[in-house]
Amino acid sequence: MRICPICGKNLLKGRQRVCDSPICREEMRKSWYEEKIVAPEGYLRASEFAKKYGITPQAVTKNCRAGKYPGAFQDPKSGWWFVPESANVPVRQGISRRKKRIIYATDKEWEKITEAAVRAGYKTSEFLVKKALDKKV
Repeated sequence: MRICPICGKNLLKGRQRVCDSPICREEMRKSWYEEKIVAPEGYLRASEFAKKYGITPQAVTKNCRAGKYPGAFQDPKSGWWFVPESANVPVRQGISRRKKRIIYATDKEWEKITEAAVRAGYKTSEFLVKKALDKKV
């Protein structure tokens, strides 16, 4: 038999967290509000850390689970992650996102481009990239 953690008097039934008394129920309800959970000094909540560095809270949580933020810990009661303010955001390596460039050309201009590419022995896309980078064709 388990005893209520708030009042310490009443017995809990089944999977209850607190007893049926209105005082304990209200205290349990209040304990889950944001105002009650305060981040320790020198730490930020995952959502605050995400806003600060412009990443998503899900990414911060995932990195916390992976151990990429030294000193980060999860509050056992609320499940919130707290990250040190001095933690560095890990940089994703090997991934570069390039903006696609749209080429505006008439049919005649496009034919000239493809013919020049064939003469040079390149695919059209390779030819255009080399031209754009001012490399010898």
